Amino acid sequence: MPAIPADASTAIVIVVLVVVLVVVLFIVRWARKSRSADAAGVAATTADARETVTADAGAAAGPDAGASTTDEAAVGEAQPKTVLDYIDDRTIVLDVDDADRDAVIRRLARLMAATGRVVDEDAVVRAALERELISTTGIGDGIAIPHATTDAATCPVLAFARSRNGVDWNSLDEAPAHLIFMIAVPESGAGTEHLRVLAQLSRSLMKPSFRASIEMAVTPADVLAALAATVRPTGSAPL
Repeated sequence: MPAIPADASTAIVIVVLVVVLVVVLFIVRWARKSRSADAAGVAATTADARETVTADAGAAAGPDAGASTTDEAAVGEAQPKTVLDYIDDRTIVLDVDDADRDAVIRRLARLMAATGRVVDEDAVVRAALERELISTTGIGDGIAIPHATTDAATCPVLAFARSRNGVDWNSLDEAPAHLIFMIAVPESGAGTEHLRVLAQLSRSLMKPSFRASIEMAVTPADVLAALAATVRPTGSAPL
């Protein structure tokens, strides 16, 4: 049987591990939702009553009453976002000296807080470390993708750290992490934006050219350029 090329093996491992992370995320989300099922039922009943009143009022106003509002919303509809909307040079640090996983997570949370998208740095750190207790986010091949789901993040934010010496992340392949992307999203975005960012990152990290680019990056701008080249390749439509 022919040997699988190293790059293909790396891609397969990344895909499998990201799928595992996504499954764990859905399990956690399902558990949270089940605890609030009764409250949701009451809210749904109230919402139905309000919709009935609104529908009656709309019928009385006539079929064209909401047309202009709908048209305006369609015109102003935003394009789908990518990871580039959640990271900038303020949330990128190259060649960190920290050898401890928790210290790196705290440092990245601090960078996130400096952007104003995180209002409670400690809460983000706690959420990220709690996630590590479920299963490691060190997916192997020198990559870690810690993530925190908390309303301490007012909107999704992504940070990146590179470690030349490597950080012990309890990775599945027991190798230290050198490329660390950390994601923080509010609770309301955990099932949508969280997965979008994870999916886009996984696709980028599957490409040896992308990993090589950020390993050799000299400035945060180089990291952003490498991301842009994989998320929005020249000549292709935005994701």
